[in-house]
Amino acid sequence: MIPNSLFLLERTARVAAEARAAALEQQLAAAQRYEAQLTALVQHLPLGLLLADPEGRIQLLNAHFRELFRLPPGLPDDVPETVPIEGAFQDPAAFAARTWALHAAGQTAVNEAFVLADGRVVELDYLVLAGGRAGRLVCYRDVTARHRAAQQLREQELFYETVLTQVPVAVAVVDPAFRYVFVNPAVHPDPTVRAHMLGRTDAETGPDRHFPPAVIAQRRRAFDKLVRTRRAVSWEQTVTGGPHPGTTRYHLRPILGPDGQLQRVVGSGFDLTAHYRAEARVREQQAFLQVLVDALPSAVYVRGAAGRVTFRNAAFAALAARVPHLGAEKSPPAEAQLQQLRAWHRQVVATGQPVTAELALAMTTGEPAHLQVHKRPLRRADGRRDVLTVLTDVTALKHAQQRAEENARAKEDFLARMSHELRTPLNGVLGLAALLEKTPLAPLQRNYLRTMQQAGQHLLALVNDVLDLAALGAQPLRLARNPFSVNGALDAAAQAVGALAVQKGLSLVVEAAAPDPPQVLGDAYRLHQVLLNLLGNALKFTARGRVALGAAVVGESPAALTVRYWVQDTGVGIAPKQQEGIFAAFAQAGAGEAGAPPGGTGLGLAISEQLVHRMGGTLRISSAPGAGATFAFTLALPRAEAAAPPVPAPVAAADYAGLRGLRVLVAEDNPVNQWIVVTVLTQRGVAVEAVANGDEALALLETQAFDAALLDIRMPGLSGVEVARALRRHPDPQRARLPLVALTANAFTADRAAYLAAGMDACVPKPFTEADLCQQLLRLTRPRTGPE
Repeated sequence: MIPNSLFLLERTARVAAEARAAALEQQLAAAQRYEAQLTALVQHLPLGLLLADPEGRIQLLNAHFRELFRLPPGLPDDVPETVPIEGAFQDPAAFAARTWALHAAGQTAVNEAFVLADGRVVELDYLVLAGGRAGRLVCYRDVTARHRAAQQLREQELFYETVLTQVPVAVAVVDPAFRYVFVNPAVHPDPTVRAHMLGRTDAETGPDRHFPPAVIAQRRRAFDKLVRTRRAVSWEQTVTGGPHPGTTRYHLRPILGPDGQLQRVVGSGFDLTAHYRAEARVREQQAFLQVLVDALPSAVYVRGAAGRVTFRNAAFAALAARVPHLGAEKSPPAEAQLQQLRAWHRQVVATGQPVTAELALAMTTGEPAHLQVHKRPLRRADGRRDVLTVLTDVTALKHAQQRAEENARAKEDFLARMSHELRTPLNGVLGLAALLEKTPLAPLQRNYLRTMQQAGQHLLALVNDVLDLAALGAQPLRLARNPFSVNGALDAAAQAVGALAVQKGLSLVVEAAAPDPPQVLGDAYRLHQVLLNLLGNALKFTARGRVALGAAVVGESPAALTVRYWVQDTGVGIAPKQQEGIFAAFAQAGAGEAGAPPGGTGLGLAISEQLVHRMGGTLRISSAPGAGATFAFTLALPRAEAAAPPVPAPVAAADYAGLRGLRVLVAEDNPVNQWIVVTVLTQRGVAVEAVANGDEALALLETQAFDAALLDIRMPGLSGVEVARALRRHPDPQRARLPLVALTANAFTADRAAYLAAGMDACVPKPFTEADLCQQLLRLTRPRTGPE
């Protein structure tokens, strides 16, 4: 029996052990599942978690921590020994000092805010677990959105408070007990009084504000009515005594909570004292206006819808004496003019819109009186629509205008002749210098030639500036309206002065508008002229550093873009006193660095300022001595509906071989200029036929074959324009389409437009360069010389 008992005991113990082992395995599996779930939870928490043991060794680093601090990804068990994240913070030193202080203190700290280097805001919770025996858990939360929202809320509150402080209307906010919680300066100008009002009622502050008891009681009744009805209340309040007597209209509006309970009351007050005083003054002025209207030099009268004159001033009677039929309306010779007046009257009555026009009426002397007629509807209090008419005698003004137009035409003709007379010899000087440059020269001779060319270019710039300024003052500027690129204008200007910037060792920076704006409509030539003037001025006064040219779209609508252009330099700068007249003609900012004279005429900025003004902008300067200068202007430019036509690419010098074999007629009456053109073209292999007047030119063009013709504008006999018009009417289509180039010393834009309208294909202004002349010929003849 004993052995069986032992066997049973052993078996029972083994079964129990196996049961305990199975239970432990289940508990272990459950613990592993729990650990896996806990690990997955920790890894997917939207918190950056770092767990360190009591010795500071990192035990856990979750995925959000790596993502928050841009750490390289790793497996969950890939825990580094250290995590250097100080560089991710905007102030690494401050972050390191604070975290070491937390570690040394050994105490839990929460909601510690830090700013990261990329602008995000994180909050740190430093949790000491089990008094430090279980280590430390560090949690990071990205609270950027919350901080930004809080900042926006603070900014919004500050904005509204600032607005309410600045408005001229008295604004106050009270609680349901009629205690003030906000008052703006319009309520009382003294900040001490306003501070005293907060938390108090009208009964407590009214005496200090010189409110009589009756006024305080009236305000209380209005407030009580609002409390009962939960509706807005308005009333007028008059104070006769105290330092601020007058009448004010008050308005109280309730602010109710979601539960319908009264939370706040917003009160506003508008001072009507000035309004009531103005009404009194209006009554006084009515009599005065009657006297004033009678004193007006213009005839003023009111005619009813039925045609009867209901009001007239003294000037009307005087004019009627000079034009008798105006009153009687019975003069047969003036019936047509009177019918026009009646037609305008009917138009105003029918449309309700004013009419302004001019009319000539025969006077008793037989001479016409030029009248400016202005008719507009005049509504009566009873709803009737009369017509107010103002007749102003502008006869003297009309005569003065005619004389001014004649003077302007004479000045324009004078400028055109001066342009021709000045630029023609300059063309000879610069052209001969260009030809001389191609010949063998000694070094000293080449230096002399270079100096002569620089002097000639300087003289040409002076002539251009003076003529441009005179032209701007002589007649209204006719601006082109063609599509162009906002950024393309920058590139063109920068390319034009790039060599000068390199020569001076300056950095030329172009800051284009981004993204690339659509094309706009405007005068790209005038804009280019302004940018070149500003760039040239900046390069002149900058010895080191950089010059920046930029554009930015500062506003846009479906119809237009508002573009700001600027030129900025790091030059000597301009003193405030010198800035006052910087845009005056012949004004200069002063000497350059080291006292070097700046040179130039001082007209570039004056011309630029006028051009910007004509284009609808204002040229402004921002500068200080030693701090450089910035010139900027803003233009509203309509959007272009279609893309700009492609601009022909300039022809490289190496392509001039395409001129060889061409047959070209040159019509030029100045012997020197004719010889220069012939020499330049002959050196390029062009067969040239030269004549000295327009009659000979037309005769050759009608009888001989040419590939192109260069026509001077001012010639004996037929002018270049007359030759072009005659040739365009030739019955032979091939001759009528011959490329014609205007050689002109009239360099104004209006002149070039007139020449193109007359049939010219291109204009080459004098003085011209060999490159300009050759490129125009190649551009116009290339289709004829290329393969079919």
